[in-house]
Amino acid sequence: MAQLISAYLTIPVSDLRRSADWYAEHLGFTITAEDPLYLELTTETGVRILFQQNNDGIHSHMTYPNGALQSAYGFIVPDAESLYQQFKDKGVQVGKLFHYQGKSFSFYDPDGNFIEIWSLATDH
Repeated sequence: MAQLISAYLTIPVSDLRRSADWYAEHLGFTITAEDPLYLELTTETGVRILFQQNNDGIHSHMTYPNGALQSAYGFIVPDAESLYQQFKDKGVQVGKLFHYQGKSFSFYDPDGNFIEIWSLATDH
């Protein structure tokens, strides 16, 4: 059996630099590798994403037949409620804050990718 050591997400974006700046400001990512077709970004904690150039309006989330969106991935943070407020204060389009097995909310990045933020439930 293969031994997995890490993972990454590929996010389709229309402007690599604009997205890198946005993800740096809001989620703490920095560029770690560049190529004409993609940028690789990483956080201090090792979360890795790849931005792939997309000029076709493709999104990374799923859409159900009734039009409801489902994020294909999310980021786990220590305090989703605090980040939710920070996103709202900065004008990021966010969904409702949920309290179910922790706290979570979804947001849209500049290209309309629907992404989830979640903090795990605590025993307090």
